[in-house]
Amino acid sequence: MKNSLLNLIVICTALFMVGCKDPNPTPPTPPTPEVTTFRTFSLLKAQNPALQGDLNFTIGADGVFSCKVPYYVDRTALIPTFTVPDGCRVVAQTKTQISGKTAVNFSQPVVYSITSNGRTTPVTVKFEIGYKGLSGLPVVVINTEKNQAIKDKDTWIPAKMMIDDGNGNTVFDEADAEVKGRGNTTWYYDKKPYAIKLGEKAEVLGMPKHKRWVLLASWNDKAMMRTDLTFFMAQQYTTFRWKQRGEAVELVLNGEHMGHYYLCEQIKVDKNRVPDGYVLEIDYRAKEANGDIFFTSNLTKLNFVLKDPEPEKGSEEFNYARDYINRAENDLKEGNVESYRSYMVMESFVDWYLNQEFSMNIDACFFLSVYMNIGEDGKLYMGPLWDFDIAFGNDVFLDDSSDNHIPEGFYLYDADRSDLWLKVLRNDELFLSILKERYAAMRADKDTILAHIDEVAEAQRESAVLNDQKWHKLCKAGASREQILKAYDAEVEYLKEWVEDRFEWLDQHIPNL
Repeated sequence: MKNSLLNLIVICTALFMVGCKDPNPTPPTPPTPEVTTFRTFSLLKAQNPALQGDLNFTIGADGVFSCKVPYYVDRTALIPTFTVPDGCRVVAQTKTQISGKTAVNFSQPVVYSITSNGRTTPVTVKFEIGYKGLSGLPVVVINTEKNQAIKDKDTWIPAKMMIDDGNGNTVFDEADAEVKGRGNTTWYYDKKPYAIKLGEKAEVLGMPKHKRWVLLASWNDKAMMRTDLTFFMAQQYTTFRWKQRGEAVELVLNGEHMGHYYLCEQIKVDKNRVPDGYVLEIDYRAKEANGDIFFTSNLTKLNFVLKDPEPEKGSEEFNYARDYINRAENDLKEGNVESYRSYMVMESFVDWYLNQEFSMNIDACFFLSVYMNIGEDGKLYMGPLWDFDIAFGNDVFLDDSSDNHIPEGFYLYDADRSDLWLKVLRNDELFLSILKERYAAMRADKDTILAHIDEVAEAQRESAVLNDQKWHKLCKAGASREQILKAYDAEVEYLKEWVEDRFEWLDQHIPNL
């Protein structure tokens, strides 16, 4: 009886459970199918001789395979090596891909189709351009719109610009920019200088924000550092209202390495540049046909170009600058010492003169690239400094045996074009007292100046090799790395010896002024 009762309970329970079964049970979750993608993706030097070594791609969180590929590699026909799960078919650019054999155009990101068991998965592979392995200097990368050539100094070409630190790290993100040619004589050399205008003000390599920048080609300066040396000395030994800065860089333009350049600040009126007023340049070549806004002074007949801002000729601003300079020249000629001292900032005139005289800059004899600034305070400031590639014993327009390369003499004082301005000031006791004080400070730091030359030379030796392999300024085409370095070191040594000899001569003559 007991067993019968137990069996009845079990049967009833079972019937109850059947009756309570969920009529819409939740189906079990099917396993997630494995994503079909590349297991590995590489570019091997064995199949791609242009590479310096094998390159392995990595997959990001977005499923995109990417890798930094050196800028100089032709991306239009590269042969990738890859692995996929067994039985997969790989297609790209309408062609079935065979690992290690099929060439692909990677100039744009490539979308591969990987098919397995009737299911096709798109997988993107893209390149990031890398600049590691040049010279170690920062790399300025400019790509013009549709790879347009920069043909003149007047037409701004739309472009993108970025800067790599030389070790594969981006230190200036790709930015909208415009670029054009610049320079006077230098524009007609094989290696061109360029002007850059960013879409927005930006800090560049630690230099304060601005839109306008310059890439100097240093064509005539085989040591590739005379402008940098000038800016260094200006930073240390002058009281200019603004002292330019610059950095040695490599330039890659539309994928082509253009060699060593000097990226620096352009002379403009701005809170981060010349703080206010008018910037004028003495330039004997000024012509209205070239778009120059200038006047010719009454006494010296020098051309004064209004560089920034550029008022219309005959405007109130233009007439103000013209009348100001004519007044200054008249005061100098008449010897109105008290008058010209009241508005000429003598320290700036001394600083400008000393740096130009020390370097024996042939352009500075009131010929061209002689800058002045009429400030909003009504004062006249000399400077800033500019154009020193043929200074420091490097007058390339003279015969190598010319005595003019010798670091002796007061070069600017004896120049005819600067006769009124500099000879009058050189007889002013205030000017001379400041000059001797400034020179003494510079002379006390001779070893620091020479050490700076050594430091710059060491930092850009590899850049000198790459630059000469392209432009052949130091050695003939086909020269070895060792031959180029020997020639470069000789140029640096010449510069150092010239600076030392120049100090020696000035030591004997400045105290006697």
